[in-house]
Amino acid sequence: MNQKYIWLVTIVLCISLFGLILVQIKYYQSASKLKEEQFSLTVSKALDQVVSKLEHDEEMQMILKGNGSNHSNIAGHSELASGSSTISFTMDQKHDKAILSISHENKNINIDEGSLNGGLTKFQEQFNKALASSGNYGEFANKLKNANLKLSERVDLKSLPTLIEQKLRDNGIKLNFEYAVKVNGIKFETASKNYFRNPSVEKYTKPLFPNDLYFARKNILHVYFPGQQKHMIQYTMLFPSFILTLILILCSAFTIFIIFRQKKLSKIKNDFINNMTHEFKTPISTISLASQMLKDNSVETTQSFIDHIAKIINDESKRLTYQVEKVLQMAVFNEARMKLKLKPISVHKIIQNLLPNFTIRVEDRNGNMYQNLDASQDVIMADEVHVSNIISNLLDNAIKYCKDSPEISISTRNKDKGIVISITDNGIGISKEDQKMVFERFFRVHTGNVHNVKGFGLGLSYVKKVVDAHNGEVNVDSVLEKGSKFEVYLPLKK
Repeated sequence: MNQKYIWLVTIVLCISLFGLILVQIKYYQSASKLKEEQFSLTVSKALDQVVSKLEHDEEMQMILKGNGSNHSNIAGHSELASGSSTISFTMDQKHDKAILSISHENKNINIDEGSLNGGLTKFQEQFNKALASSGNYGEFANKLKNANLKLSERVDLKSLPTLIEQKLRDNGIKLNFEYAVKVNGIKFETASKNYFRNPSVEKYTKPLFPNDLYFARKNILHVYFPGQQKHMIQYTMLFPSFILTLILILCSAFTIFIIFRQKKLSKIKNDFINNMTHEFKTPISTISLASQMLKDNSVETTQSFIDHIAKIINDESKRLTYQVEKVLQMAVFNEARMKLKLKPISVHKIIQNLLPNFTIRVEDRNGNMYQNLDASQDVIMADEVHVSNIISNLLDNAIKYCKDSPEISISTRNKDKGIVISITDNGIGISKEDQKMVFERFFRVHTGNVHNVKGFGLGLSYVKKVVDAHNGEVNVDSVLEKGSKFEVYLPLKK
């Protein structure tokens, strides 16, 4: 797939996921807002029932006391009698004020006074309306008598939280709550133990005895729910939705990662095929040319000439066979069909057997080969052929990727019940980005101006798989234009 289309698919997928998440957020915001409104209406209904119950209980107390009433109207003076109580509303025209008083059980109580043009005018309207009504003045008298009574004298404060809880439960609200009653917006008449712990929490309010006269004490009931926020969240839908969305995001990210990875692998494989074609084409062309020279009657075929041509054909055949076996070996190993023939082997002995051939190659290029076999223990349980191959591959790369005279060093040391084989060179080095991919199949490090480096990009991948099969580790430390250091750790024989 073209990289442009991959990016297009990625962008569309990201926009779709973002849109899906945004729609879900909007849905939960709407659902949460609706639930909050329903909760508020339910709480308001329950508190209305609390207020109604308190008023009903007070009315029942009035009835049980058997209050009667009579009244009379006097110019400038209105008086209402109820049982042993007398309510007087006196208007002083001279001083433009009115005085409201109650005489109860031989006690005279001034309830309020004020300008006739002020608040008491409202009371006069209420008073006159009561006089013109059906004559139930006892109820009006009791309202006047209760106007400035404390809440504790009108309500059983101990039973108030039980009443609130009952009405809330009757309306389906089973949350813990805190409550308080504030008088005239100034002081608290009563409050639950933990009411003041959350001063910033949203509170629901209802006036107690809303039908009291205007100048009566204003008792406001405040209620809030500490666990309301958790109650509002719809966990039954939120968690499954969150999990499914997270899975979708992870799967999408993984899919995009795989697409880009496959695109990169596809490019690497194409490079591998092109390189393999070149590697195979060269020996095939050489063999073909040599055979044509043998068939050419115009060429003098002396014994030395035939031997030279035979050597060329033999060398190129071996080269071709080596390349084919390398590809087949990697394919077999990748499919996990390779069986390791484990036996005790000496790492130092393998290195010493391999070094002469590589030393010759290094010296041919005016370089030097150094060895520091310092490990006191070098016997491991491993496959001798594969261990030899990984050392050969690393030494071969160290030589191939040197632009000038190679300076190659191989050393050993013991570490964590194992042996570490280090191979250092002064080659072209590997960039940080390439170091992450250097052990991938078919991957070849960019060689810059070094054009004589041949291979399929399978050597280091083979090294990695062999080392992993022996429960070891392989690491690379490299700096561009300064050289590389490969370290292979293999556990010692137990």
